Amino acid sequence: MILTLDRKITPEEFKQAQEVYSDYIKTVIDIEKNIMVVGGEYHIDCEEVLIRSGSKPENLFGGGFRVSTREVEYMAMSNYKPALGKTTYEIMDENARNKLKELTEKYLII
Repeated sequence: MILTLDRKITPEEFKQAQEVYSDYIKTVIDIEKNIMVVGGEYHIDCEEVLIRSGSKPENLFGGGFRVSTREVEYMAMSNYKPALGKTTYEIMDENARNKLKELTEKYLII
């Protein structure tokens, strides 16, 4: 299940976000709107939810949350957007990395 978060996730929603991968939750954030979309099989699915709700592709960054180690991860194939100057799968922009960590801790970690 794919969920949009602008608040702390509930325990039930957390389980739903783990439906595809039991130990990993895909995440995509909009650094302008301070929202996070979680869950699903692919980061691009989360990105599409944000774009459909008015987010701009240049403000979207994908990563993940490793449940067993409680680690924030900064890699996603959807981060590769050469036309926008994003030429790696890893988030290289320090502000975006910090925002992903902040929103993961604020919304996703229970």
